Amino acid sequence: MSDAAPIFTPVDTKSGSASLEIAEALRRAITDGALTDAQPLRQSELARNFGVSTIPVREALKQLEAEGLIAFLPHRGAVVTGMSEADILEYSDIRASLESMAAGLAMTTLTRVDLARIEDAYESFVSGTGDGHDMAQSGRLNWEFHGAIYAAARRPRLYGMIHDLHSRLYRYIRAHLELPGRKAATDAEHFRILLACRERNGEELARLTKQHIQEAASLSLDVIRSRKAS
Repeated sequence: MSDAAPIFTPVDTKSGSASLEIAEALRRAITDGALTDAQPLRQSELARNFGVSTIPVREALKQLEAEGLIAFLPHRGAVVTGMSEADILEYSDIRASLESMAAGLAMTTLTRVDLARIEDAYESFVSGTGDGHDMAQSGRLNWEFHGAIYAAARRPRLYGMIHDLHSRLYRYIRAHLELPGRKAATDAEHFRILLACRERNGEELARLTKQHIQEAASLSLDVIRSRKAS
């Protein structure tokens, strides 16, 4: 890992879940952007940081490889995987299809408790993001809002697929929040989504969800392209 890599804290080696804890810490560092594309993940260094042998580190890296977050390269070992523009667009299209489906299904099973969770998550995103808040926190609060809707569909396999795609993509598609005025626009889009939930309008919610995802992906790619050009 480079000098800019995060320093991880030791895990509980007595719990029997060291590899799971290591995988979660690395997963969060990747999705939050603390570990960047093509960054090497040296097993011996990770083992020292986590206070374990290389065995649970290797197990954790294998799990992240299965999730598409890292890759093992010849003569280099484990590195954080990156995505091309084509990858981002394709995954975003898949997300839009799956998430609009989940949103529509959620309105057929929505309870008052579900709606209360969605309302709370909406308020948390509005108050907990924007100037003075880091992008990692914005990402977590954004997922809590959308995830609360998809959880109401009670389709665990569909929810798992959506969560996996979100984890892979969010370090790229959150770039749109850097644009001037985009936070206010996102709040407005979320509010329209919330209104559709209150009205239990599955068709409108599916349409708004798909539009929201595609808009964020398009704007984020514009930001990524401008970074590369500068």
